[in-house]
Amino acid sequence: MHRFIPFAVALAAVASAYVTAASAETALTARSGATRVADTALGARSAAAGHGSRAAFASRQGLVTDGQGDAAGGRQSGFTTESGASGTHSARFKRSADGSASASGQASAGGIHGSAERSGNYTRDADGSAVGTRSTTVTNAESGVTFQRSTNYTKGSGISRSASCTDASGNAVTCGSR
Repeated sequence: MHRFIPFAVALAAVASAYVTAASAETALTARSGATRVADTALGARSAAAGHGSRAAFASRQGLVTDGQGDAAGGRQSGFTTESGASGTHSARFKRSADGSASASGQASAGGIHGSAERSGNYTRDADGSAVGTRSTTVTNAESGVTFQRSTNYTKGSGISRSASCTDASGNAVTCGSR
């Protein structure tokens, strides 16, 4: 197994643990509510933030509909730790009454051991055609090795994937096995 793969798993676990610890030891403040945003639209939103002795986080989300089958929403969140690690996440979607829809999201985290980023999007047209992409990049700060993976989907054609690894100078290196 290549050294950066356990790092990516560990980074995600550490980020999750810090956020959980921050949530457990924090004085949490939150607000939410439903608000009419137009004559025919109803929206909802919420936000939360907190901090503890070792970490802090914040998030917000919202949704709006028009009562005619159209809806849109989104979410953003982030965290930071005393050791300098930080991360963000954002996502949004839109659905139209004609059946078309789109969604996109991205997340990133980084700290002394490296960084990880992921993004993706999906679009479905009213006629049912659909495409989607997802990309992931993980960099090990110690070795400088960067792993990049992309996945593409087209309805009717299937899924294609590619992956590569490069060293700190940009030279191709072996990614290793799972």
